[in-house]
Amino acid sequence: MRAVELRKVKEGDYFKRKPDARGEFIRGHYNRRDQWGPATFWCSRADDMNAGMQLKPGTVVFLD
Repeated sequence: MRAVELRKVKEGDYFKRKPDARGEFIRGHYNRRDQWGPATFWCSRADDMNAGMQLKPGTVVFLD
């Protein structure tokens, strides 16, 4: 496992939030900063494409 910032992960690549996590996420599209909130990436769960979360670009994630 290697730790990288989420902004360096390519769109569509799989990553984990913690090194020992069982679930994986897929990095999705980029949401620009606007009047409603900060800049984020949409990250969907690998096992359920409709579930996910928005993470800031500086979030440290883990790649295999």
